[in-house]
Amino acid sequence: MTRLLNWLWNRALLYALLVAVAAFLALAWPGAGQMMQLLDSENRSYAEITGELQAGFAAQQQALPQRVAAAKALPSGTLEQHIAQRQRALEAAEKRRDAAESGWFSAYRPSQIIARSRADIEIAAMTSELAALGSIAAPRKSIEQAQGFFAANPTMPTAGAITAARTRCAAARQRLEAFKAQWRIEQGLREVIRQERTELAEAAAQSCELADTLQTRRDAALAARQQMAAAQAALAAVQAEPLAENLIGDAGRVTLRDILIEAFTWLIAATLIPFAYRVIAYHVLAPMAARWPPMRFGAAGTAPPTPGNEKSAVSATITLGPDDEALVRQDYLQSSSLTGAKRTRWLLDWGHPLTSFASGMRFLTAVRGAGERVTVSAVKDPFAELAVLAVPEGAACVLRPSALAGVVQSAGQPLRITSHWRIFSLPALLTWQWRYLAFHGPARLVVKGGRGVRIEPAARGRIVGEGQLIGFSAGLAYAVIRSETFWPYFFGREVLLKDRLEAGDGVVLIEEAPLAGRSGIRRGFEGMADAVLKLGGI
Repeated sequence: MTRLLNWLWNRALLYALLVAVAAFLALAWPGAGQMMQLLDSENRSYAEITGELQAGFAAQQQALPQRVAAAKALPSGTLEQHIAQRQRALEAAEKRRDAAESGWFSAYRPSQIIARSRADIEIAAMTSELAALGSIAAPRKSIEQAQGFFAANPTMPTAGAITAARTRCAAARQRLEAFKAQWRIEQGLREVIRQERTELAEAAAQSCELADTLQTRRDAALAARQQMAAAQAALAAVQAEPLAENLIGDAGRVTLRDILIEAFTWLIAATLIPFAYRVIAYHVLAPMAARWPPMRFGAAGTAPPTPGNEKSAVSATITLGPDDEALVRQDYLQSSSLTGAKRTRWLLDWGHPLTSFASGMRFLTAVRGAGERVTVSAVKDPFAELAVLAVPEGAACVLRPSALAGVVQSAGQPLRITSHWRIFSLPALLTWQWRYLAFHGPARLVVKGGRGVRIEPAARGRIVGEGQLIGFSAGLAYAVIRSETFWPYFFGREVLLKDRLEAGDGVVLIEEAPLAGRSGIRRGFEGMADAVLKLGGI
């Protein structure tokens, strides 16, 4: 019963998940047609973008004077509404431009580039149009005022009518003046009997007022006519400022498709160049490096170091002599005698401070005391094993300082380290190791290695994989040899060059597993650090 309920519950969850997926595909996910349109809108070249924008620019340039010409015929009230509408359209275009400038890769997506450039063209066109509409408003009002005057005054007095009125005015005034020239007694009788003086004065006033009224009407009509003519000329002179030819500029010169194509080209190059280099390196450079003269870091016949124990172990116990001093790394000192004198040694060799610091031979514990026993072990590294190499006086060993866990030296004759640069050697350039460090006796070197350290005699010569060679006797001739097979190297499974030590009287120190304990990102970071330190032989 429980199994049946579990099966039903699982099927119910699966059904709910399928319903959610189907709803998402039906409601939120764009259809195939919309998806193709979306991909097509983002897959445009610079020429396609420029062509579309130039077509829109030409359309706006052509429509701009037509819209201004149509606005010239609008009444003042309608013109104000039209200006307000164009202002709102300008604000909407600015919002569209701001929206097109936001979002991921908006500067390179063709759809966003076109939307932004179209908005810029519309903004420029509407700005020019609004400036022209503002220039239209004043002449439009002047014309309407003149038209209102002509509607209220459909006729204009002629110059002849005004002249006739003024003639009648002058005649009436002459009659009045002639009446005033009569005797006063006669004037009084004629005024009393016929009111002749009053009638003559009223006639003169009416005729002169009529002449003045006609002149005023004519002057007003002429002024209105001039006002209309000036307004019409000003209205006809209003033109929209043409759009700037460089408005499109370099819009869309670099698109998302261009970036993807360039990135894909770099990806192909980054993928193929290493393989091409491997072909050249294996068939051309590696044979040249193999024929390069061997490198020597000590005179032939130099006394070789001798191993202190045949096989490496997890720990190594060292017994100190009367003048011996043990210098042990902090994380490798497992135990020491209770009575031994101990102090801190900041660096292994003050003559090579950077090398000592970078290799880990810093903040060392110095132990002294005849017969004291010091146990060295990798306390924090479960894969490390140790071996002791005795370097007698007059002998030297070329060694990586990072492989040192401790050193036993004479208090009166400290360990001496010498540097040997080989920058202009082809093997050094190919292996990226330009410097080699030689440790001169008398001393005992405690070396560490992943999974152990093997010390072998070089009587018949040795070939060692790159990265496994810890050190070798300074009297041996060191060279490189090409890997035996090409295809493992071609596919990155094998290194190009291996270390080669010619037959001689000496020993070779080999690390069993250099990458033991490293994995994932830790190996990557340590590998990069090792590559940098390898240049200096550290």
